[in-house]
Amino acid sequence: MELWLEMPETHNHSPNERHARGALDGLGCPLSKLQSDRQILGDFMTFYRKTSDSAAIGRVETPATNRGFLIGLSGTGGHRRTVFKGNSATDHDFGENSVYVRDFSEHYKADLRGSFDFVLLEVTNAALARIADREGESSRVDLSRGVHDADPVLAGLLGALFSTSPQPSKPSALFIDQMSVAIGTHILQRYGAGEPAPTGRRYALSSRRVATVVEMIDSRLNGNISIDNLASACGLSSAVFTSAFRETTGKTPHQWLMKRRVEKSRGLLLNSNLSLVEIARSCGFTDQSHFTRIFARETGTPPGAWRRNQRS
Repeated sequence: MELWLEMPETHNHSPNERHARGALDGLGCPLSKLQSDRQILGDFMTFYRKTSDSAAIGRVETPATNRGFLIGLSGTGGHRRTVFKGNSATDHDFGENSVYVRDFSEHYKADLRGSFDFVLLEVTNAALARIADREGESSRVDLSRGVHDADPVLAGLLGALFSTSPQPSKPSALFIDQMSVAIGTHILQRYGAGEPAPTGRRYALSSRRVATVVEMIDSRLNGNISIDNLASACGLSSAVFTSAFRETTGKTPHQWLMKRRVEKSRGLLLNSNLSLVEIARSCGFTDQSHFTRIFARETGTPPGAWRRNQRS
């Protein structure tokens, strides 16, 4: 397993599955041609990272379904594909951070050539409408199909999900939801073919709502809580809640979760003899390494040194 998550599921195909003759992934690509096949399941979207060193992938074909849209971002240049539609064929060259948008309701057939490193996200029409919602008003959900120019903003957002570290830390469900909303909003604003969602209006949470959210986060410091849970408690849509929470507190819900984990860990460092591993586990961190990195980022000092300084 290359990436671990608390709530969203991950999946890597086994060697037997990968090399089984004729076996395909859910997007029509031969598993035998993939060197890496990672997946994150969130409430809003499904994310994939797929890499191949093969010079000739061959034909990829998927029938029309109601799965929504697939958005792909090319991590490297050099990949080429010929997309067939009816009696016509179009060649596409992919540069670094090039984006393509594909509608699952349309039959897809393409010949793939050249190695690739793609991060992809699959999102339903309902999820896009949910993300686009502003105070009960949704923009028309439609995306511009085809291959688009480089999108460094989307590259940065997706890169935060798929760490290239040899030992990636374990993102929480709250972080996956939060990133999904940010990614979905960016996609609608940049690739939306309909009327854009209203922008420019700022929202704030009442002190009562902030107290409710903080209490909910404190009760789930392991991250086993979603943006939907928090937004529902405030009677807001997920997109409006995320914006309002940041406007009110100066932090995103995930940043607030990290802040509260660090605050709890400080009390344990001062008032208990628990080891750093035990404190990390008690406060919802993935492991001691994750705890040390976040604590040092928030306080400027690693937890072990902080404990010694406070007790000296």
